[in-house]
Amino acid sequence: MDFFRNIFGVATHPPATGVPSSHSHPRVMEDPFRCPRTETVRELARILDDEQVVLVRGTPTSGKTTLAKLLDEYYERHDIPSVLIRSWPKGGYNLYTDILIQRARRKGHTFVTEKNIDNCNIVFIIDEAQMSYHDQTLWLEFIKSQISRLHGPRVCLFCSYGSPTGGATNFDAGSPVGFIGIQKRVSLTVSNIRYAPSICLFYNRAEFDDVVRRLCADIRRPLPLDDGARDYIFDLTNGHPGAVEAVVDILKRVYRSEIKHEGITVGVDHIASLLDDEESSFDLLALTGFLRCFPPRNVDTAAANVLRAVLANQNVPLDRDDKGTEICYKNGWLHAEPLDIDAQTIVCIFPTKLHLKFVEYYLTGSSAPFPYQKFPSIESLAEAVFRGFSLRNLASAARLGTGVAARPVEASYQDEFYRSLQQVLGFSAKVTSEWTGDKDNRIDFRIDDPRWGIELLRDGNRLSEHCDRFVGNGRYTPWIQNGSLQDWLVIDCRTSFPREYRVPGTKLWRAVFASDYTSVQILDASNQIVVDEFSLMS
Repeated sequence: MDFFRNIFGVATHPPATGVPSSHSHPRVMEDPFRCPRTETVRELARILDDEQVVLVRGTPTSGKTTLAKLLDEYYERHDIPSVLIRSWPKGGYNLYTDILIQRARRKGHTFVTEKNIDNCNIVFIIDEAQMSYHDQTLWLEFIKSQISRLHGPRVCLFCSYGSPTGGATNFDAGSPVGFIGIQKRVSLTVSNIRYAPSICLFYNRAEFDDVVRRLCADIRRPLPLDDGARDYIFDLTNGHPGAVEAVVDILKRVYRSEIKHEGITVGVDHIASLLDDEESSFDLLALTGFLRCFPPRNVDTAAANVLRAVLANQNVPLDRDDKGTEICYKNGWLHAEPLDIDAQTIVCIFPTKLHLKFVEYYLTGSSAPFPYQKFPSIESLAEAVFRGFSLRNLASAARLGTGVAARPVEASYQDEFYRSLQQVLGFSAKVTSEWTGDKDNRIDFRIDDPRWGIELLRDGNRLSEHCDRFVGNGRYTPWIQNGSLQDWLVIDCRTSFPREYRVPGTKLWRAVFASDYTSVQILDASNQIVVDEFSLMS
């Protein structure tokens, strides 16, 4: 009981006396499920002290509003004048100084006047700051001037998209990303660019553990989670605040009865089983409000093409003149992330794996039958996919992927196989990828119509484990027995010549690449040539 008192800050039982207490049902209480993000808020305040202006950019439900409130509360606790402006007024009828002064006085900071506003020790926190882009005097006079000053008002801007000078996607000089330096920019995750802040919108692991503990301790709907399930949720959401809350919510909905009557503890298998029914999973997510992060199923064709391109390539360069890019970016379906210190190179990525899977499920596949005449076997399809590999992609450094996370080098084969597979099939066949890597308990890639499955590994890593999943009492044999998996391949991608692997029932290919990825040849489990060596395209 003490645990719940500490978490919720309220009594867990009625008062001992029969006299009603004015404190037994508090009218106002702190949100017991909100992570205080103490270190993140403290560091954000420190950066504001040093830099005067900070731009916090992220997509919907990524925690911007909550972080803005936490920052305002931090200043209140430390008796530092601050003003939280939840949204900039529409129109342009009032001078920005009038708005700032009015909001400051509304909070009791009457010392702020038109004459001294440039020298006041006060913090302005503007949420939904993209709504102020029409107010060029705010940005080009007030904010831009504060960037180079060492005193006066500090300004923290929480934005979803765009720039004040060019609208949704113009990042030329004079726009936030153009004139606000990397040391002043906070994004979804911590940037790898030198001098970037060490904090981000997404929860770090300690914050994630704290908020999940709070959500699971809800007396009304408790959720016992084992450690593996917590790790799985963190990998799935990358610490995205809205996604974390949504996933925990749907687990409570689905397993509420079993938790109540059977006392189960939710583990990885429970989550994987739920996500395996993707349509049901997205229907459940729609109940949480997280659905507003996703595009509509009848999304504009230009936007759909951009989303498919990001799906296949992990990221795409920001095309400032492209209609589809503007739609995706402005609606928060994609996040635009600078890759260099002066924001000359910007890419669009999915904020979370949930966004990627939504696009994969609803914006790929068609009513057209699978092209058996072109790919009569899983082997013919796999060969065509390898012939579509790009040596540039394989040889390049780790790319930025979902959630602004650098893709690990070991994922390069999987990433390139998926890109080429979607290109070969033209997004017309339903291809299902895994949710969170090898923790998924599912095949890397499933092609639904022919019921084929392909498992990829690198340099023979856990080769026997991967092959054993398809034979005997392996993980995938129930799918083979019930007909949901008609054929399969295990493909070992490598740059060294392998040993033979002789286990009955194994369907194994060895894709042996040249050390510089200029060519590849394909062998079987006995190292017999299946496909002669051929050159890869650039």
